[in-house]
Amino acid sequence: MKNIFVGPRVALTVPQPEDFDEISDWYTDGTFVRNLDTLPARPLSGEALEQTYRNLNRDTEFYFHIRALDDDRLLGFVTLFNIDWHNQICQLGLAIGDADDRGHGYGTEALNLMLNYGFNELNLYKVCLDVISTNQAAISVYQNSGFEFEGTNQRAIKRDGQRLDLYSMGLFAEDFQPRIKFN
Repeated sequence: MKNIFVGPRVALTVPQPEDFDEISDWYTDGTFVRNLDTLPARPLSGEALEQTYRNLNRDTEFYFHIRALDDDRLLGFVTLFNIDWHNQICQLGLAIGDADDRGHGYGTEALNLMLNYGFNELNLYKVCLDVISTNQAAISVYQNSGFEFEGTNQRAIKRDGQRLDLYSMGLFAEDFQPRIKFN
């Protein structure tokens, strides 16, 4: 049997307590936190992030850290949340923390691992996500992994005095074509 949590370069892993201090550093990067969420940007402590993790609803949220296989460094996190088991749909969130690690395919690989997990282990029918229209790097990753645009919430986000669109994207299980080789 293949290891569904390990790809060629990254692994989805259990969060470790020491990871949250590093993630807290990412939350001081305005670009990171403003692309991650539609809420106002604010720094978060490692303790606050760890508490949020401890308060996850284990029945409807599956949260993993993304680690590089070559040196075990923390790259980011990925989560399936708001799982509606009756309708077999959920939301997805993904982040690569350090700017130096973005643009190297780690996010695409982690996304494909998580989609495989969602569709083939959790038996989900559809994975959905929202992304701010200015986050072109994320949009490219999602499109390259098979996500399609489903709608636009026009001018839903206010950033720097401008109104930005929020895109809704989705991927059905039958349309998922893994872009990586599983170990």
